[in-house]
Amino acid sequence: MRNKSSLIKGLIVAVIVSFTLSGCSSIILPHQKNRPDFLPEYLFKSKKQKAKYYKAYDRTLSLFDVKYEEIDVPTRFGPTHIIVSGPKNGQPLVLLHGMDASSTMWYPNIKALSKTHRVYAVDYIMDAGKSVLKTDPLNNQDIVLFYNDVFDQLKLNSVDLIGTSRGGWIAAHLAIQPENRIRRLVLLSPAQVFGWVDFKIFPAMWFKMFPSRKSLAKTMAAFANHPEKIHPYFREQFYIASKYGDSRPQVTKMIPFSDDDLKKLKMPVLFLSGDNDCMNGDKSCEKAKENIAGVSIIRVPDTGHFMNTDQPEIVNKEVVKFLN
Repeated sequence: MRNKSSLIKGLIVAVIVSFTLSGCSSIILPHQKNRPDFLPEYLFKSKKQKAKYYKAYDRTLSLFDVKYEEIDVPTRFGPTHIIVSGPKNGQPLVLLHGMDASSTMWYPNIKALSKTHRVYAVDYIMDAGKSVLKTDPLNNQDIVLFYNDVFDQLKLNSVDLIGTSRGGWIAAHLAIQPENRIRRLVLLSPAQVFGWVDFKIFPAMWFKMFPSRKSLAKTMAAFANHPEKIHPYFREQFYIASKYGDSRPQVTKMIPFSDDDLKKLKMPVLFLSGDNDCMNGDKSCEKAKENIAGVSIIRVPDTGHFMNTDQPEIVNKEVVKFLN
């Protein structure tokens, strides 16, 4: 009875999240590949909106306290933007950001991660950032093809992979594929990998549906123990992404992984969860421990879902130790 109740609750949450985050004002693009350039962009509907977002993106990027370069690589789905840093001979490390966050969200972590690794922070082509989708929205099979294209363009045969929130779900999805290139996997409070999201994320759904400064503040308070630590530059970028962007995260396709799927994770896995994490709690940790052989699980104290800003020192220390 309890399992049935949990399933019903999860389905209700998924439907609500899907309706809210899929965007009731979405522009439905023609069902075709290689859509013409004269059609509206998937993410932004005007050049003015795009320019405003790019300005906020670049401002947040100024917080990166390492040398970096921005590159764009071609994929079958469109040009993909990547921020590259770290020693050229370092072990490749790919970063997958959370929804509406873009690769600039790694500003509290990039210096620590770039000391020994060649870091590639990828703007997901279905989300806020500088990548530009040129095809229909990706399904779960396309996601694998997309990142394989990225890896091929970068000539990466073995990568360490870090994913947070929705990026954590994508990272796990890539890692369970029979032929993958992942050497080590880090999941920072992944969304819906170990179970359905909690009703605590309602402020974020409301913000996505009715973006305002007030609803943004409530979202930050729901996701972070210390919202005051979130830099104003990133806060503004996040707001603009939600106000003008249409990331349509396809939440209903992010089904929690089965026990059998989790058992496919054969590489070393580090799972970090906040002690006040609206995405992952005790049940998530139990499921990870039961199904992932040799998984390392860390509950980060005084931390919510936004753990890379809540406790960057702890996160950086544990991740670097695991990767090295």
